[in-house]
Order: sequence, then structure tokens, then C-alpha cells
Amino acid sequence: MRFSMQQRLLKSFLICLSLFVVLTVMMIFSSRIHVGFMGYLSALIFGTLFTSCGVVIGDMFRRFVMPDLVFASGSFDMLCKKVFWLIGPQAIGWLIGYMGYQGFMRNVLGFYI
Repeated sequence: MRFSMQQRLLKSFLICLSLFVVLTVMMIFSSRIHVGFMGYLSALIFGTLFTSCGVVIGDMFRRFVMPDLVFASGSFDMLCKKVFWLIGPQAIGWLIGYMGYQGFMRNVLGFYI
């Protein structure tokens, strides 16, 4: 099943939004993080934007470099390769987006999360 570009963008955005809703709720109830209402709202908004961009870039990279043919030495090796090409570049993009979000929150907005 092939998705259009808009559907892939919307799906990536909704996944990142749901993850950051959970992370923001965890920050609200944490006893170590005190950034106020604007800090929590900024974390939700910018975290979603930065990680969504990372996931989309990771997906574009995956579509560009994914091999047409994969060789493996066994079934477990093939499973590992299939799972990597299914979610690996997007997960790496999410992590890079998360690191960018952390830097933006700390260096630009001044919130230490």
C-alpha cells in the first residue's frame, strides 16, 4: 500500500505529536523539570516540529538509498535488515530532530529541560 506525500507527512506529524504529548505530560508531572506553562507549550510545539522534520528527512533518505535487493545469511539476519529499512532511517531522523529540539530549547529559548 503506497501513501501519498501528504499522507506520509500527516502520519509522521501525528506520530511525533502523540510522542510529545506523552513526553510533555511526563515533564509536567516530573519533580525535576520546572519550566512553567510557556516552557511546556514550547516543548510540545517545537518538539513536534523538529522531530517531524527529522522523521520526514529520514524517510526521504530511506526512499533514496534503500536497496532493491537484500542478501542475508539467515532468516534472523533478513529480519534485522527488513526492520532496519522499515523504521531505521526515520528513527535516526527523529533522534537528530530531538537533539536539535534540545539545542533550540536550551540555546535559543533558554529552557533547560
